[in-house]
Amino acid sequence: MDESQGSSRRIDGGTVRLLIIVLLGAVLIAVPWLTHNRLVDSEERVAAAWADVESTLQRRADLVPNLVRSVQQHMSYESETMVRLVRERADALSDALATARDGADPARFAGLEAALSRELARLMRQAGEHPALRSGDQFLRLQAQLEGSENRINVARLRYNAAVRDYNGALRGFIGRWVAGSLGLVPRDYFEARPGAEEPVPVAFD
Repeated sequence: MDESQGSSRRIDGGTVRLLIIVLLGAVLIAVPWLTHNRLVDSEERVAAAWADVESTLQRRADLVPNLVRSVQQHMSYESETMVRLVRERADALSDALATARDGADPARFAGLEAALSRELARLMRQAGEHPALRSGDQFLRLQAQLEGSENRINVARLRYNAAVRDYNGALRGFIGRWVAGSLGLVPRDYFEARPGAEEPVPVAFD
């Protein structure tokens, strides 16, 4: 009787050890797999958020030709240099967006976006000195669309940076670093605000 009970205890102990080994194996498989899925999902969110940033930047750049045509009809020859700079900044941003490949370059686009914003701000301030221009229906529509684009850019930038924060955070974990290395994933850069970005581009007149 005692020998049978000892055998039973040994069998029970072996079964427990086997269960522990199976559970540990499952954990060792499940944790990297779940981390892998989380990283892939986070990377896709970053890519989608960056696509929104590009779309909003392109939308504003596309408004510039119409804005330039409207302004040129009313402003003096002395403003030609300013108008040309706005057009060139918009073209540079559009070209960069059109030739962008895999992998966002926030610093580059932030610089191009900042340059266009500066020239637009100067142009809109000077346009405000022309009553006929300020009261024109076409210009007022462009002004409203430009203001809407500025708001969309700010929202898209915030969403992109939030996605990057989550993604980079997932990479910093112990398992995350190991899985990311096997996938070739690296931290992403934030779309950092330009100096003075807290002040909106003045697209509305007093």
